[in-house]
Amino acid sequence: MVLNKRSSRAPRTLATAGTWCAVAVAAAVALSGCITVPNNAEPTAMQGPTAPQGYVERLKATPVAQATGEPGAEELPQFVSDSRNIACVFTTSRAGNLNQPWEPNNFSDGANAAAPLVPVVNCQMVGYPPVGEADKVGTCSGTHVGYLGGTALLDPEKAVYGGCRAGVTAVEAAFGPRGTVSQQMGEIPVLAQGSAMDAQGYRCAPLDDGVACANLATGTGFFISAGKYEIFGAETDAARPTP
Repeated sequence: MVLNKRSSRAPRTLATAGTWCAVAVAAAVALSGCITVPNNAEPTAMQGPTAPQGYVERLKATPVAQATGEPGAEELPQFVSDSRNIACVFTTSRAGNLNQPWEPNNFSDGANAAAPLVPVVNCQMVGYPPVGEADKVGTCSGTHVGYLGGTALLDPEKAVYGGCRAGVTAVEAAFGPRGTVSQQMGEIPVLAQGSAMDAQGYRCAPLDDGVACANLATGTGFFISAGKYEIFGAETDAARPTP
């Protein structure tokens, strides 16, 4: 009887152990079901802010309103901004004398006849910023008339803001508060925002609140507005804002 009693308990003990093993396996399976398995998708790099385009890139992307060729002696490619604050002309220079149709000049003097013609862009303004100290060079050939601002010049080698002059600019005399618009100045076509004028390898366009012009081959140029100006190019990594 004692042996039968022990033998009857053994199967019950084994059954209990088997039950716990089954519970443990089930628990392990249930626990493994809670684990999140990553998919095979590759991680995406975070995109940083896009750097703003420079003036040259923006000029290249601006459609040309009317393509123009080499400037002639009688009619030069020119435009005025819709605000009438900036006017530009694609013209030439000889021995530093501009063929400027808006004001008297020494371009046609016989003494300059042997000098080579240099293609340039000349812009003049009504309201303009002062010239920064970094752009004041020399004493204006000893005249000391000063760098008054309000003009910008682009030639094949460099861009310059604020030359030596006295008095108001021709554009200021025409479109300024006390100006008188002559027939010649009144016939300058308006170049609207979103359009560019292209001639002699240069391109100009109204951008933001001003006008930008650049030599597309070299990347040299300027931006001018009533509140600031910038000179940019290969040798001018940093813009020169209004002081």
